[in-house]
Amino acid sequence: MFLRFKLLNMRRTTIAFIATLILFYIIRRNNVHAQDGTMQQIQEEVDSIQADHSQLSHLNKVIAHRSQKNDQVYENRKAETFHESQPGNQSIDAIKGRKDLTVHLAVVICGDRMEEALTMLKSAAIFSFTNLHYHVLAEDHLHTPIRERLKEMSKVNQNTITYDVLPIQFPADNEDMWKKLFKPCACQRLFLPDILVKTDALIYLDTDILFMRPPEDLWQFFDKLNSTQLAAVSPEGEDAPTGWYNKYARHPYYGELGINSGIMLMNLTRMRKANWNDIVLKLYQEYKSGIVFGDQDILNVVFHFHPEMLYTFTCDWNYRPDHCRYGRNDCKHADKNGISLLHGNRQIFHKDDFPPFRMVYDVIHGYDFKVGVPKGIYDPLKKYLPMVRRSGYCNEMWQSMIAITKKYLRKYKQQSS
Repeated sequence: MFLRFKLLNMRRTTIAFIATLILFYIIRRNNVHAQDGTMQQIQEEVDSIQADHSQLSHLNKVIAHRSQKNDQVYENRKAETFHESQPGNQSIDAIKGRKDLTVHLAVVICGDRMEEALTMLKSAAIFSFTNLHYHVLAEDHLHTPIRERLKEMSKVNQNTITYDVLPIQFPADNEDMWKKLFKPCACQRLFLPDILVKTDALIYLDTDILFMRPPEDLWQFFDKLNSTQLAAVSPEGEDAPTGWYNKYARHPYYGELGINSGIMLMNLTRMRKANWNDIVLKLYQEYKSGIVFGDQDILNVVFHFHPEMLYTFTCDWNYRPDHCRYGRNDCKHADKNGISLLHGNRQIFHKDDFPPFRMVYDVIHGYDFKVGVPKGIYDPLKKYLPMVRRSGYCNEMWQSMIAITKKYLRKYKQQSS
């Protein structure tokens, strides 16, 4: 009797095992990626059955549940995020559903930075699925050509682009000093809360930034700010031995390695309520003798004394040459998630020292909206980035530079169809 019962159990186990393999084959054949797990996880569980039959019951339930959700998963594939584990991401369908969403971007243009700044704004337009509003503060003689280019961009882009072009505005006292501190007009960003008084929030970007994914993904970081935080930036470095602030700074700075302010989410309403300008002016007067990098140093001082005001996001949202110039990649998030925004500081976009950075810039600069992202962005980058000489700085990072764009193409095709 005991032997018969044991044989019966073995038959049931064998049948369940075979049924499991059949179901797994069907799921894999249909290329269904379950929302509550991955194919790799299922494969690992199937493999483990041979060693431990006690997992069969659990596995059968999981696969049956996922099989029942097959049709629903297929219909909802547009709602997949770029990287579900990344904060700040939101599904394309969710973003499309927010018809009132307008992403506000701000840039300051002085000197010879107009072309670079317009290329940055163009990159935002290329990848965006929602409305954009550009706040451009520029020297007076640049207003007309900037308006002409933005008008042209708004006509060929599939989404609504609005913009305002404003004059440079610094506090009346010491206006020349503020204008010339560090790079031309870079400190303008410090005074945006009192200039754009009708704007609630925006993303400030240096001219040497390129979006590699929709700007609305970056915008979602505003939802991560707690009640005391009024800004968000990335760290200046990832590695203490190569850090700048921890070695050379002559003023207080944020955290262990300082912050990089090239990309900065700014809740202007909270800044105004916190008397932001008064804080900036007071701390600048106290530490101005140690200021080297202008507004970035000032922001480091401010957030050193007010860390509760700052949220930090990871380096893949502000990827710079410093992350890969020492023969390795110091931004591990870029390896894992791909590069979301590329920051070509120190004129890297226009030099041959970092070929991948320049190549991405040239492709986006020459992009034709009529061609579309697959042929106009992804195909040329996929073809030419691997060809850069292997001895150059950051050449090994080319796959991370197009990883996000590759994932974006699925959403682009769905949006275009």
